Amino acid sequence: MKIKMKKYLYYATALFIVSLPSFVFAAIPAPQNPGLPTGTVSGAIGKITNFVAGIIAVLAILMIVVSGIMYMTSGGDSGKVETAKSWLIYSVVGLVVAILAFVIVNAVGGALGAW
Repeated sequence: MKIKMKKYLYYATALFIVSLPSFVFAAIPAPQNPGLPTGTVSGAIGKITNFVAGIIAVLAILMIVVSGIMYMTSGGDSGKVETAKSWLIYSVVGLVVAILAFVIVNAVGGALGAW
């Protein structure tokens, strides 16, 4: 019974730590009259590209972790090891593509004077 309560205490602590930023940001008041968003098309394209590159980077890092777990739990099975290695290679390639997309968009936008 004591071990089960300890596990619930860990879950409650983790939930509190994860939800803490939402409590902090909930105190920020909303603007009174936000109006329509202003900006340029190039600024919107830059923001969208940066957002997509960020999502791809997060997914690539998540897949690197998953492939590491697959490798550790393969138990010496050569098929599972090869699958984990290929997932790792594709995840690193995805991460490199995301970083290059971010760099290229910001370099081209800066060179053209978009931002």
